[in-house]
Amino acid sequence: MNKNEKSKIEIKNDASICKLIQYEAKRYKSKGLGLIFAWIGAISYFTLIPNLFKYYWPEDIKNPGIFYSLSVYLIFNLTMILTNLEYFTYYSIEHPFLEKYKTTPDPWPWKQNINKWNTQIKKAIKTVFLNTFVLLPVFLIPNIIANESPYRTDRESMPDMVELLSQIIICMLCEDFFFYLSHRLLHNDYFYKKIHKIHHEFKETVTISALYSHPLEFVMGNVVPSSIAPMILGQRMHLITHLVYIMMVLHESHDGHSGYNFSWSPHRVIPLTFDADFHIFHHWKFKGNYANYFAIWDKFFGTVNKTFMEYFNNKDEYVKKYLERNSHDIDSKED
Repeated sequence: MNKNEKSKIEIKNDASICKLIQYEAKRYKSKGLGLIFAWIGAISYFTLIPNLFKYYWPEDIKNPGIFYSLSVYLIFNLTMILTNLEYFTYYSIEHPFLEKYKTTPDPWPWKQNINKWNTQIKKAIKTVFLNTFVLLPVFLIPNIIANESPYRTDRESMPDMVELLSQIIICMLCEDFFFYLSHRLLHNDYFYKKIHKIHHEFKETVTISALYSHPLEFVMGNVVPSSIAPMILGQRMHLITHLVYIMMVLHESHDGHSGYNFSWSPHRVIPLTFDADFHIFHHWKFKGNYANYFAIWDKFFGTVNKTFMEYFNNKDEYVKKYLERNSHDIDSKED
């Protein structure tokens, strides 16, 4: 490789880094006062919630496998149910203050076609129920039979802030990387038609669409990516850390499918992440934006939807153009 070629690569890398820094700066600036509440919410994940677990943690756990399985099952489903109730309250209120954070200019699905929506929501509830209440417990049966927890459960070694924070960041990076790979694979024509198409029935996403997927996708795209890092950490991780991690991943996934991009979202303050509109844009435009959380994967592999940055840099102009064309495929020719 000659000097000119090396120089071109360095310039390209510098440009990509500059663009990412510019994106980060504009992303934080756009949050305004919401950024303060976002940080308060983010800090509470690592202080308030773990301390609540620690306060109520039993002194002696005689059946660690059963305790682990019930804890994971209850926390997973309670988080899923309460998060959906939270956002469906926002949808019902439809307050102008909340609606200004709506990501896409299309009406909510129940306003586009109420009959289609009624059919869609019933199907979604059945599918999510199957995935979370029936399929999820299957993965917990081995722990119940062996009566063993893959993580520490004692009170004596409950995690401090450093352990909890570092392990959750590792888990989130690992989960998002393997989610990116599985998600990109699911957009292969064969797998999309057979499996992933179900999830994309929600073009205008709402929270219940986060776990609305084919059972195989629920396993390979949700359960497996989120389980790799915790399984590697094993007994180095405490069950409290794992439960906090489950809550964060689930709430973030629902937030990313909510149709809103709230400035006070606690999940969008970590550097090198995308705001909620990044994944919602994927549903809206289908191509690119395969990661769920971190910006580095799509940036590194060059799969950021090219019209997403146009949308991000000038949302008002982009939405105006979209409404003028009155089409969901504004970028079909460009893609």
